[in-house]
Amino acid sequence: MKNPEYNLLDEPWIPVRLLDGTIADVGLLELLRRTTEIADLACELPTQSIAIQRLVLAIAYRVAPPRDARDWARQWDEGAPTEQMIEYLERWRDRFYLFGGRFPFMQVADLRTAKDAVSGLEKLIADVPNGEQFFTTRHGRALACIPPSEAARWLVHAQAYDPSGIRSGAVGDSQVKGGKGYPIGPSWCGHLGLVWLKGKDLDETLVLNLVPADAAQLRGVESSTEWGACSWEVSEAESAVRGDYSLLDPSGTPRDISIPRLLTWHSRRVRLVGNREGVTGVVLAQGDKLAPQQMHRYEPQSLWRYSTPQSKKFKQDVYMPRKYEAGRALWRNLPGTLPTVTTVQGVDKQPKQEFLPSATLSFHYQLDNASIETAYPKVMRIQAVGVTYGPQEATFEDIYSDELTLSVAVMRVEHEDLSAEIDRQVRLTEEIARHVGNLAANLVRAAGESGDGAGDGARDRAKELFFSAVDTDFRTWLTQVDGRESARDAGRRWERSLRQHALDIQAELVRGASSSAIIGRDTGRGYMNVGIAENYFRAALNKHLPLQKTNQEGTK
Repeated sequence: MKNPEYNLLDEPWIPVRLLDGTIADVGLLELLRRTTEIADLACELPTQSIAIQRLVLAIAYRVAPPRDARDWARQWDEGAPTEQMIEYLERWRDRFYLFGGRFPFMQVADLRTAKDAVSGLEKLIADVPNGEQFFTTRHGRALACIPPSEAARWLVHAQAYDPSGIRSGAVGDSQVKGGKGYPIGPSWCGHLGLVWLKGKDLDETLVLNLVPADAAQLRGVESSTEWGACSWEVSEAESAVRGDYSLLDPSGTPRDISIPRLLTWHSRRVRLVGNREGVTGVVLAQGDKLAPQQMHRYEPQSLWRYSTPQSKKFKQDVYMPRKYEAGRALWRNLPGTLPTVTTVQGVDKQPKQEFLPSATLSFHYQLDNASIETAYPKVMRIQAVGVTYGPQEATFEDIYSDELTLSVAVMRVEHEDLSAEIDRQVRLTEEIARHVGNLAANLVRAAGESGDGAGDGARDRAKELFFSAVDTDFRTWLTQVDGRESARDAGRRWERSLRQHALDIQAELVRGASSSAIIGRDTGRGYMNVGIAENYFRAALNKHLPLQKTNQEGTK
């Protein structure tokens, strides 16, 4: 057995952005000593940053889990529990060596296949497409060997976001068939639509995301339970043996999972091949399976949605993670994210809450600022991170990251009128976008486009153009909804802007219409030309956004 080397407590492997804008690489101990100097992590991908942040947060949960809102307020006043976190890390120092020893970090020391096969680094690095490596900056030497600092980041990323698919069959894994480990789904975070609250520095950020273990729907699993600790705190070295701990799967063996355990979940069995001079390959096998159904009881950072198909399947109310759609701005997901309850009909015909915010958000919605001595933020930065996978979730298709700044006023249950108004305006903006798309579709049908799907491409392009046009203004409007004016007055301000944006897009689409569209044609659904298309659009616009009379207009 190799001697342990490259300890992640000391070696600089985490890129961070300091408050002055400079980038530095730090180890875990330095990161905790400099939390008030660090603005954010600065990894290659947002998924890499959030995976490492969750690891650091797990340590905070392990040493200083707040018991309730009063205890959280005390922690906020004191700052992140960095001294306790450092003491904890020193106590578990032997579990943070990247290479060698019985407990290599997040790995299995003797993991191997029957043929001692080793995969290339493209299995570990998320931004390298499998197969033909077109449109990538990594090839040749860049893939032959990477430094241990980068390998450590990709290791944490793989445990959080590795796609589904067949993996190497590990010796000792009884579930291997024909030398292959068959799919168990993506790594845990790949199922989720994560939200991460950001403070003025990493110190504030850690405390904002450190909420009581029984917040909202969480089960409040104690650290004294069997799985109350972080995954590296095991007494026996990890092996190729794995389990299915899904809550509702008949083949699963569910257990109560603490937040520290879940934030450091081992979805894969891994062994890096290399040393402190560089990593040249990886053995990557299946790890512990965890299906997403009903995991809002344990996972504190994801958004959730009521699932009718899953509820029918399992004959109970089932909530699934609310994943992000590539290209869809975070503000379009605000319905159900803010403290406004909307309902849908459940499989038992009774009303069910349509969306659940993350437990972290729910805690802050209920928080009483009066109990906090240190100034609580007046605005909150919310980051959303997620992944879109390809067919069978076997490849990376897109990585989602967006950020919003909201007034804390709209995050309070006592100001539900504000969050309800934002909810209404998001839905209204979606409705206007639909009519903009219909206008574009009618224009190309008037010009002669026919057949199945006629107008679909134009509709999608016009909606994309519309959302791009309103995006900055909507984000600006959101920051101004702060309770200093009535919710309805704030809504009217956005409606005026929204109407003008719709008219501008209408003018742009009409200018681009062909001369044949002006004359028009019978589309099979009736006659259509530019004038008729505009009339349809104006009628819809006036229905949803009637022209607001100003004082000047009222005197005419």
